[in-house]
Amino acid sequence: MDKQFRVKLIVKRAPTLAAISWLKQSWVIFMQAPMTWLLMFITIGAIALVGQLHPLAAVISILLNPFLTAGVYKSVVMLQQKQPITFTDLFKPLSESDCRAVFLRIAALNVLASIPLSSLAMTLMQQHEAQQSVDALMLMLFVVSFLVSWMVFAYAVAIAYFLKEFRILAIIKASFIACWRNIVPLVVFGLLSLLLIMLTMPTLFIGLLLVVPVLNIAFFLSFNEFFALQVKATDDGVLEI
Repeated sequence: MDKQFRVKLIVKRAPTLAAISWLKQSWVIFMQAPMTWLLMFITIGAIALVGQLHPLAAVISILLNPFLTAGVYKSVVMLQQKQPITFTDLFKPLSESDCRAVFLRIAALNVLASIPLSSLAMTLMQQHEAQQSVDALMLMLFVVSFLVSWMVFAYAVAIAYFLKEFRILAIIKASFIACWRNIVPLVVFGLLSLLLIMLTMPTLFIGLLLVVPVLNIAFFLSFNEFFALQVKATDDGVLEI
């Protein structure tokens, strides 16, 4: 009898200074279509800004976010494959039905996770505004909760879209493991990102128009480096992490 195959998801460890390579590659990818990238990220920023104006707009913005993120990532892959990209590629995932349900679940779960974080942040802000001493335990809880939340969603869209994993628990587990195993290169990436953002201060942050697309492209390149797929003969057909 022919054996079925089990797809085993492998999360690799990147070198400590891998972030430098991601940023260099990102700049090359950005310069292949700079105006298209600028228009894409201006649109994403505008949608996020409109989402701050009304609760209904906020819901729409949150639900759109995974689709727009996938559109950005898909555009990166197209350029890597020497294919041209256009502004409308940002919205292509909206018409792809296979990932629609999982993207909506990711967005909904992200909203649920943000509720206690927002509550903690508001409490800490109120303590600060009242000139009270900030509760150290509450501050630590907020920082830890924020980091865990970021880790479980960091690669969720990319895992669902490119690896075709639609089980939400498997997605967030894989994302968390990828971040945990590569915490050092990600910290280096974070520090370099902060440095680049600070360098835009003399331009009144207008330089963010360049920095934000480059950082987002670079972050997707980290996904490319962290994840690999192996096919292993077995008696079942289960995606393992």
